[in-house]
Amino acid sequence: MKRINIYLIVTAVLLIALGVVCIFNPGAGFVSAAWLMGLFILASGISSLIFGLRAQAFLPNAGSTTLLALFQIIVGLMLATNILASQIALIAVFAMWVMFEGVSLAVLSIDYKKGGYDRWWVMLLLGVCSILLGFLAIRKPESTGAFLGILLGLGILANGIVRIVAFFGLKRIENRLRDLKESATARPIDDLNQAKTEEP
Repeated sequence: MKRINIYLIVTAVLLIALGVVCIFNPGAGFVSAAWLMGLFILASGISSLIFGLRAQAFLPNAGSTTLLALFQIIVGLMLATNILASQIALIAVFAMWVMFEGVSLAVLSIDYKKGGYDRWWVMLLLGVCSILLGFLAIRKPESTGAFLGILLGLGILANGIVRIVAFFGLKRIENRLRDLKESATARPIDDLNQAKTEEP
């Protein structure tokens, strides 16, 4: 339990510090996230390539898996070695996701209108706003990068705070278990003393 507590405190302090740095310097945080995205795609491609080469003997579609893995490796290398390309790719993915969610929300609002829901226009408005935000993200990549850096920092900061909460929660559980153990060992002694006093 002591090792877990030390791990939680150390990682919480590091995550909170990193989160604060990302919030106050969102550009650097976004660049790091873009670089890590390239490394993740590269690592995924390497693992898929190893699996594809090993599975050639017993899987009929192992060849396509190997080709996809090679493509992943190429893309991962390009993104990991070209920070600008990584940033553009990350912004494009974020913008497309926001726009897709906006379109889905707008279509869903029409279904809600047909179902008799009187607040369907709120969903439609949110969907249109999401589409516009996605479009602005593509048009203003610098602002989008800074915004994503701040979001990244907030996420890391929240993760650190959760670990601190978990640390205090574990301490409370540990104290309760100790109290229960002490009361369990003290009860037989009290029963024995009471039995002695009741003897004639």
